[in-house]
Amino acid sequence: MSSKSYWYDVASGQVLTADTREGEAWLGPFGTPEEAEEAPATFIAMANAWLSSEEGERYLAMARDEAGDLGLDGLA
Repeated sequence: MSSKSYWYDVASGQVLTADTREGEAWLGPFGTPEEAEEAPATFIAMANAWLSSEEGERYLAMARDEAGDLGLDGLA
């Protein structure tokens, strides 16, 4: 098994290895290039699952309140 790690560069949409990674706009580490390539979808699914949880609902309600307070009702 390889100990190489892979990262998803958010700015470029490219999969990088640890030795080619620059900046701070990346997600990872992942065990395979395929997992890294799926990073945006994976993180969105995880965020949606968390927001649907009891713990996440509390923060989602706070965000909706803030959006309304800022006049961003369409985002709430």
